[in-house]
Amino acid sequence: MVQTMVRRWQALQGNTRGVLLVVMAMLCWSVLDACNKQLMAQGLVPKQVLFLQASIVLCMLMPVWVATKGRVVRSRKPLIHVLRAGFIVTSAWCAAYAVSHLPLAEASAFLMTGSLFMLPLGVFFLGEKPHWLRWTGVAVGFGGVLVILQPGAGAFHPAALVALLGALMESMLGIVLKKYSGTEHPIAVLTWSQVACWLTFGLFTGFALPAVPANLWPLLPVVGMAAAGIYLGYFFAYRAGDASAVEAGSFSLLLFSPALGAVFFAETPDAAFWSGAGLLVCGIALVIIEPKGHAH
Repeated sequence: MVQTMVRRWQALQGNTRGVLLVVMAMLCWSVLDACNKQLMAQGLVPKQVLFLQASIVLCMLMPVWVATKGRVVRSRKPLIHVLRAGFIVTSAWCAAYAVSHLPLAEASAFLMTGSLFMLPLGVFFLGEKPHWLRWTGVAVGFGGVLVILQPGAGAFHPAALVALLGALMESMLGIVLKKYSGTEHPIAVLTWSQVACWLTFGLFTGFALPAVPANLWPLLPVVGMAAAGIYLGYFFAYRAGDASAVEAGSFSLLLFSPALGAVFFAETPDAAFWSGAGLLVCGIALVIIEPKGHAH
């Protein structure tokens, strides 16, 4: 049974496998955002939540380090991890800040624009050659962003720009990951990413873990597993297909986040959100379509 499932999985096109892995990462991302929003509702600030999150993930990874005697975290390209650390710290803070100031669905909509940034970045940095449908999808998708942003409207919130910066940093993370995902171990990527966050946000918080109410303790292992799931999902997605194509799976965040926001925070997105989200989904659908002769 397992072997049959593996064969069917391997028979899929690389871009298709990559998109499905990104969908898994988006589910983890929406769960993580919901948990973080719950923690910040208790008075924790983004830097405390991010230090707590990194601490949990690193504790979960300790048995793996011990079992492999540290071999699993050795890197052939340590300077790449340093470069990626700058992107990941900025991206993580932007995402946490956006979630703390915007409804969950709206913050997620802005954060998922990373799939649109990825197209021009993939052309410039990775030498990818996207077809015309991908470029059309980028134009349509950014039109959706403008509808949600409502430039000039009184409802505009500066946190939306912070979320867009986070999406751009997430795309740069993807570029770096695509370049070395074939040579680095996924646990090494996850470990050094979390070490960067732990050191950075530890400095900002004095390396003091925040007090978490006892009723929220069950969220802590969920936070750790969701954070790890995001990184591992993206790692294998970028290994499977084109960066600019597999990012299309991020549209699923528009399904998961509004549902969690409605259930746990009684948030109801307005008409502008759904109109813009519809354009975003259409744009990303155009990005994922593979015309004949372009299949990865």
